[in-house]
Amino acid sequence: MKALYVFLSSLVLFGFITVSPVVAAEKSIDLYYLDDVDYDHWAYNELERFLYSDIIDGYVETESFEEDGEEYEYTYVSIKPKNSITRAEFTKILVNSMNLHAGETVKSFPDVKPANWYYEYVKIASSQGIINGKPDGTFRPNDKITRNEMAVMIYRAFESTLDFSATGKVFPDVPQENFAYEAVLKTAALGIIKGYGDVFKPYNDATRAEAIVMIDRALHLVPETDGDQHAIIQTVDRNIQDEMKFTEQQDVEALKALYRETTIGYQLAYSLDSLDMAGMIEESDATITMEQIGEYAISAVSVSNHFAQVRMDNLVYKVSMTAPDMSFNTTVDLSGTAYLKKSDESKWKIYNVVLDEEDYELEW
Repeated sequence: MKALYVFLSSLVLFGFITVSPVVAAEKSIDLYYLDDVDYDHWAYNELERFLYSDIIDGYVETESFEEDGEEYEYTYVSIKPKNSITRAEFTKILVNSMNLHAGETVKSFPDVKPANWYYEYVKIASSQGIINGKPDGTFRPNDKITRNEMAVMIYRAFESTLDFSATGKVFPDVPQENFAYEAVLKTAALGIIKGYGDVFKPYNDATRAEAIVMIDRALHLVPETDGDQHAIIQTVDRNIQDEMKFTEQQDVEALKALYRETTIGYQLAYSLDSLDMAGMIEESDATITMEQIGEYAISAVSVSNHFAQVRMDNLVYKVSMTAPDMSFNTTVDLSGTAYLKKSDESKWKIYNVVLDEEDYELEW
């Protein structure tokens, strides 16, 4: 279906078919359009990764414009990377990113009620020993989190999975009497925090970008477990093989089930969107055929306990479309890199695929 989607996108580009907006029951592709972070932003990769893998949702924005007398709406997402982040928001991101679940011992806070949106996240984090609250027994969920508070929570969250035996850079503005001294020293040793030159600025409000980058660094340091490499290659291979099989069978329901089992986030929305576009062709008199050319290869590039990258090489298809008034042939090369995240069910799922190139030539 990816090959078909690339092919159909070219027809849209050249104006041979038009696309009408479709209402999807699941999270739509436009909720992954990152609007306020440029590619050259220092934290772009981490922010995109957290958005694409559904760790964060961002702030959904909707705008309208008029064209040819018609009014259209479009939706996009803002991350607001320079904004401060609250203690509750940081807790949610940390819990989501690590796929944490509540333990046996849960600490309660008088300012965290079951009706609050952050209740479950605080409950999980407290049960895992990540948060203890303030000296007066409150959690203060809406307070802005400081950099030293953030370092402590990350240290506690990863203490059981990372080797913190080494000590790192000593920051003069984080003395030994600072409650975050050990956490800052040990997370700095692993490169999770880096500071501002010679200082850490522990009492500064953390920004959303800083929070996501620190968590992302820690996630990538957790070593893979037995079977992870086999599982990620199996997931990608199944996605390729079954997608081709169900596409040939025109089994839309099987394709939807496949996507929900092997993809998440952006890639799931992209895949379901491709089914919508393919549906337009099925309703016409056009006939589309796909043929795989040669044998592809899959290999692991990097694997941690939470994220993985997989290479797909020589993944080439010949795609043809025949209609009463036109015919097209093209070769589509889908070689590239698949990015995966381990879900809270310990299943690896693809959240993004970046092709090496998207150049193809239509013959008609």
